[in-house]
Amino acid sequence: MFGTMDDKRLKGTLTRIRYHKEDYLIGILKDENGITEDGIKVLGNMNSPQVGLEYTLDGHWEKHPKWGIQFKFTDYNTSLPANLDAVRSYLMENCKFIGPSISKRLISNYGKDTLRICKENPKRVASEISGITAPRAKKIAKMLRDKERSEELQLFLKEILGGTKISFRQVNQIIEKWGPEAPARIRENPYALIDAIDGIGFLKADEVARKLGYNSLGAPRLQAGILHTLKKQALSNGHTCLPRKIILMEAEKILGVPSEKIDMELNQLREKGVIKILDGFVYLKCYHEDETLVAKRLKALVSQTLPTGQPDFKGLADDQREALNKAVTNGVFILTGAPGTGKTYTIKRIINSFPEAKKALAAPTGKAAKRIYEQSGQVTSTIHRLLEAQKKDDGFFFARNAENTIEADLIVLDEVGMVDTPLMARFLEAVKLGTRLILVGDSYQLPSIGPGNILKDLIASEAIPSAELKIIKRQDEGLIVRNCHRIKNGVDIETENSVNGDFFFFSCEDLEVIRQMIIELLHLLPEELKVDRLREMQVIVPLREKTILSCRALNEVLQEEMNAAPKIDGVNFKVGDKVIQTKNKYDLDIMNGDIGYVRDIDKPEEEIRIEFENPPRLIDLPLYKNELELAYAITCHKFQGSEAKIVIIPIHRSFGPWIMQRNWIYTAISRAQKTCILLGQREEVPQIIRRNREQRRFTRLKEILR
Repeated sequence: MFGTMDDKRLKGTLTRIRYHKEDYLIGILKDENGITEDGIKVLGNMNSPQVGLEYTLDGHWEKHPKWGIQFKFTDYNTSLPANLDAVRSYLMENCKFIGPSISKRLISNYGKDTLRICKENPKRVASEISGITAPRAKKIAKMLRDKERSEELQLFLKEILGGTKISFRQVNQIIEKWGPEAPARIRENPYALIDAIDGIGFLKADEVARKLGYNSLGAPRLQAGILHTLKKQALSNGHTCLPRKIILMEAEKILGVPSEKIDMELNQLREKGVIKILDGFVYLKCYHEDETLVAKRLKALVSQTLPTGQPDFKGLADDQREALNKAVTNGVFILTGAPGTGKTYTIKRIINSFPEAKKALAAPTGKAAKRIYEQSGQVTSTIHRLLEAQKKDDGFFFARNAENTIEADLIVLDEVGMVDTPLMARFLEAVKLGTRLILVGDSYQLPSIGPGNILKDLIASEAIPSAELKIIKRQDEGLIVRNCHRIKNGVDIETENSVNGDFFFFSCEDLEVIRQMIIELLHLLPEELKVDRLREMQVIVPLREKTILSCRALNEVLQEEMNAAPKIDGVNFKVGDKVIQTKNKYDLDIMNGDIGYVRDIDKPEEEIRIEFENPPRLIDLPLYKNELELAYAITCHKFQGSEAKIVIIPIHRSFGPWIMQRNWIYTAISRAQKTCILLGQREEVPQIIRRNREQRRFTRLKEILR
């Protein structure tokens, strides 16, 4: 009837659209010979399907156990309808003034020329067809011309972009952005796609350029490659700038062009004002402006003369007395210290020194903010909420800024090591003169995910008064605290259990055995230690992918082991799953790193309801197009700023030396509140602790402050 199941091409007229969302079509195609009365079901990606148009679909046949035989297409071409039934369908689908009666009159009068006459001669149509007035005839003509142009435009773009990784959604964005000029613009400079369309970076644009035979030595390509390299190095490696030699070397790898030619384009980008070159370092303009702003604002705040308040030094250790004294006598002060050294108690004393001051406390994550609140009793928010982040078009803005500053006399910002340069710039922009600023952190932890090395640069500059608490204040500190201090000092951990039994190491060599031990611990410990498996236990791993102990691989296993809820066909999550948000969504009040729990899945409505914590709130998200991931196991960076009563950490040489550094294991262990369990290769731990050569981050904040 439709040829053999081996046929890879199907031709016919689209007679019905059953489903079309996110560019995915489920429709009915009547084959070109009209053999079948009902048509065949077709499935695939199509930008703007039109009932009545003729399509040639390339793909394959498949037999669905429930829906029967259907054709799944991967490519398509279209043309205006040729048979009169198709013309009638096309008119009724695309022109709101044309129904069954009028379409029949049009076909009777004009036959195969119906579409041409309707588009080109609306006056004639209005005079000859009852039910169509002159204004309506003009509107019908415009509708048909627009539809034809839209279809032609999509076909032109399909020809240009076909075979590349440009998605159907991005094709629609291109049409919305540039309209009929899109093909010409892309042919003129395919690298213009990078700034114009969300999700198209240099590599995708370069793929389009190669298809078009674009000049590989042309200035647009070389300049786009340079900017791509700077962005990639900032987002992947945390650099706010790069030495000129390194940017040339890295860009040469991507572009495959001699560095001399790239160097010429560096100067062109500098003249355009897109990049800055200072003291042999190359910046993206935005990072130079942010780094300069951070230094300028801190210099202004630290040079203030402010009242000293009413400090109470009674009962403090010597290092705490020094810290409190510096905090009350300076406009800006940095307090650092490892776990157990009394940072929280010192912060309380600083806050209490200014009883009349209007205070604001903040941290990068909701979990960290909650912890400060629990320990200090002071209302605390995330930095984004303190700055009043609000949605704007496809992005966001902070309502608190240089013109609308934070209303506070004293601001305490915790976990400063997690704050990258752009966020610190926006924060300091909103801190008015006359405000005392206390920055708190742990310089031995991992640096921020984003570009910059704020905490370490500020301390190293010696331009900001600072103090490190080094004395352990707890009487029975336990092995979690003691081992954190041993690690930061470059000494191997102790594994003999302390009195309170808070630190354990289980030795095993095999990755599969380690995985099975993790599963067993998650089953046994909740009942034994009276903790909530989901909310109070966390598995921390080094890698998002690779090895059977990566986030991805472990989460798949742990979802099955920890969650008995039934699996829903075609849905990645189950009711009861622990999940983490991976992107800021300011309009929904959820941030990157927020942890939540799946409370409901509505497949017909394509919605998933998440109960987020810190603060608690119920949020409905799209079921398929969201930024959620399973969170039974997460990376150390994702859990930084948070704590769990029980933390489980696998250790194995297969994770590799690049990420398994001293600051990684220190940060991971310090996330445990009551119990820390390491399991794996015991001999790897001293190797990890010896690796203290943190990957250098190229920044210039220290030098600017000096």
